[in-house]
Amino acid sequence: MNSSAPAYSLILLAGQKTAHMKAGLCSLAPLLSSGRCEALVVAHRGEEDDLDMLRKLIQELGPGAKLMPLPPCPAGAARNQGAEQARGEVVFFSQADCMLPPDLLSRLDEALAPADREAVAGPCRVANRDEPLAMMMGAELAWERQDEELPDALCAAYRRRDFLQFGGFDPLDAAEGLENYELAYRLLAYDKELYWDPELQLRRPLPATWGGCLSLAYQLGRNRFRNLLHRRRLGLGSPGGARRFAQSFLVMLAVAIPLGLGAHDWQRAATLPIICLLLLYPLNRGFIKSVAHQEPHLLNRALLWCLLRPWAWTLGMLKASVDRIGGG
Repeated sequence: MNSSAPAYSLILLAGQKTAHMKAGLCSLAPLLSSGRCEALVVAHRGEEDDLDMLRKLIQELGPGAKLMPLPPCPAGAARNQGAEQARGEVVFFSQADCMLPPDLLSRLDEALAPADREAVAGPCRVANRDEPLAMMMGAELAWERQDEELPDALCAAYRRRDFLQFGGFDPLDAAEGLENYELAYRLLAYDKELYWDPELQLRRPLPATWGGCLSLAYQLGRNRFRNLLHRRRLGLGSPGGARRFAQSFLVMLAVAIPLGLGAHDWQRAATLPIICLLLLYPLNRGFIKSVAHQEPHLLNRALLWCLLRPWAWTLGMLKASVDRIGGG
């Protein structure tokens, strides 16, 4: 590698244009001024209007930042192509609308000091804290993240040589990367050390509408079911997730019971699905208590969310099942 190459390459995926894109890219300025990193903004949707906007923002950052436009392709393939073009010894992955911390490089230096440590990751915290639904989603993600503290593609760094050697991310994966641990599982299967740094935090804008929250829950349901399939394929066992699958089972029962009983027993067809949905609350007791303790003003929204979220999870799980049957 060229001796003048930077130590780090920050690979930021630019998906759909958001109101937070400018703030996210502006957070690169103090990192680029150190001369120790480069930034590759990978645009993989091929939309010319978005490219014009990105070009203007990236030009303001100076020569350390580069736009990498690609033909439309899945997110996993886009990230891999970014890593192939990167010059740094370490590749750090995130999104273009995420706000990176000013101490990012020093935290990566410390975390990757052991030569046998292959990757380091940290949590994503909510950026738009003035939005109640975004705060609720941030509380949920923080709660769920306790199950598996592994690197995904939103706040994680890998040694570039090893990243390429192990094939990078799944090139067919179209998800944004949140809680998508397929690469981490492959590394674990080879007994590689993956480090979790709770202080390595970036700020990420989260959905502020019910539709956006359900869309994110759908993606999470899909990714989590894919994670289970990947773990079994690699012989890693299962870290849990029974609570989520139990909720999906109750949702499917709530749909199947009226279809099965129909007009033959309308009273049961009406009451049994309600009982199934009410049983969702005991399965979410930990999340509800967490919200009540940390964000009590969000409790009513969290209670409603516990009824809505499993439907999106279930659809995502079914989509992952269909993808699996189709070889995806």
